[in-house]
Amino acid sequence: MDEVKFSLRKSDFDKFAERLGVNPEELLSALRAEVVKVGPGFRYVIDMENFFYFVVSRIVTVAQKREGASRQIALEEFERTLNEVIEKLAGISGYAKLVEVRDAVMEQLGIREEDFARLLSELLQARRGAYVLLEGGDLKVQIGAKKYGFIKRVERRAVAEVTYY
Repeated sequence: MDEVKFSLRKSDFDKFAERLGVNPEELLSALRAEVVKVGPGFRYVIDMENFFYFVVSRIVTVAQKREGASRQIALEEFERTLNEVIEKLAGISGYAKLVEVRDAVMEQLGIREEDFARLLSELLQARRGAYVLLEGGDLKVQIGAKKYGFIKRVERRAVAEVTYY
């Protein structure tokens, strides 16, 4: 079978490398691409077999990292991060979109979606009344048997303070 090759513009190649999370120069050497001058720009000529094997190996590596990346997070660390993210993303009413909170917490702590749901459930059990979850919203996160769209942190304050003079 003949070799199958294709060409990409430099800008498209750079975008592709960025999406893969690889430096374009590293990707060029890994794919053994040829740089060809075409008109005012450059094109990279890539062998389809090299491209296919590189992309598949990259996908497998990322999947293995995600599986192995599950680390044990202390409930206190999760609560601290969750509170910071809620404060940052909360609107005027104090509610934040739970999907945005989940994504930010997962990114900061390097945990999976399942770990986030488990840790949030544990936190809600341990700190009853400290958070309010609402079922509304377009995008929802499943916690236990229900799906929620918003979260709010409830701050407990003293009803009255007495000052003696």
